[in-house]
Amino acid sequence: MNSRSGPGYVYVDTEEGLARLTGALRGTARVGFDTEADSLHHYFEKVCLMQLSFSGTSYIIDPLAGVSLTEFLEALSQKELILQGADYDLRMLKQSFGFRPKASVFDTMLAGQVLGYEKIGLAALVERFCGISLVKTGQKSDWSKRPLPVKLLEYAAADVKCLERVADAMAEALRELGRTEWHRECCERAVKITGLPEKEDGKDPWRIKGSSKLPPGVLAFVREIWKWRDEEARQRDRPPFMILLNENLVELAEWRAKNPKEPLQRGPAFLQKITGERLARLEGAIRLAGNLPAAAWPERVKRIMPAEDRPSQEKVEALLAACRTIADGLKISSSFLASRASLTAVVRHEARSVEKAMDVSGLMRWQAELLLPAIKAVL
Repeated sequence: MNSRSGPGYVYVDTEEGLARLTGALRGTARVGFDTEADSLHHYFEKVCLMQLSFSGTSYIIDPLAGVSLTEFLEALSQKELILQGADYDLRMLKQSFGFRPKASVFDTMLAGQVLGYEKIGLAALVERFCGISLVKTGQKSDWSKRPLPVKLLEYAAADVKCLERVADAMAEALRELGRTEWHRECCERAVKITGLPEKEDGKDPWRIKGSSKLPPGVLAFVREIWKWRDEEARQRDRPPFMILLNENLVELAEWRAKNPKEPLQRGPAFLQKITGERLARLEGAIRLAGNLPAAAWPERVKRIMPAEDRPSQEKVEALLAACRTIADGLKISSSFLASRASLTAVVRHEARSVEKAMDVSGLMRWQAELLLPAIKAVL
């Protein structure tokens, strides 16, 4: 389909090649699938490669080559997709192309959690079931660059080559333990969640990690420096962390609040890398924050936790302990069986049935059914 195809993959970046692949895809029931995006290198992240494997052949599609993906994506949506950590890939596919799967999804990472495996990364699963060691040196590459080196294409193709074999082996292990339904429900939830609109959590985006305990006067600098960083990242199409790390942003805000009259050149050492117009704009942002009256400073976020009486707290702890015991017996992670927040909701709403426990806590049916005897005992 393309002269850049290698021994382990077929590279597709033409209309003719994509039409041929789409035709072949219509004749199969399921595919191993993966994507590569550029979120580590660009502000406006996008899918840069799509890899799929079926009928013994791996394909790499270049969505940046200008080919029309409509018919291919429609055909793909009707196939069972085998994915490792489906949530990220499905979110990126929806964001980039509006893609949503119409058939089932088999998430190998979720299968590993349901089976209680200690190591659930793709490399570990491929090693376990296929005896192959995957090279993971390409994870942080900029997949938007063209042409891509052969080594990166081989790396991308290797990620999907064994997915069908891994899925077959894990499906058998799930059947042997009677946990197929658990896994199916986990996968269905992952698909559902990735199709929901992005939620506004009400949190100001500039309230970054490390800023929650800062006083209002310092938060004023955090806010304006964050705005400067975000605009710089947008203009340069780079991730914000490439402009200024969160910890450096907080350090700069604290330093300026303590040293209001010092020139920036005497500030933290990382400022030496910011020069010219970028530095001038940063100085303007800091000057703006420094000139704000106290009444315009942002307030600390006050976390209001629902009041819990001692009996309720004791019940939550008892239910957590029961959850750990059940999880240990099943050899799965207790946090995978149920989170503290879910169990707290069960106690708060006195959810004594599977349906109510699911409704108030977000537990899946298999989780609620396993926990119900303990819930009844505790409540």
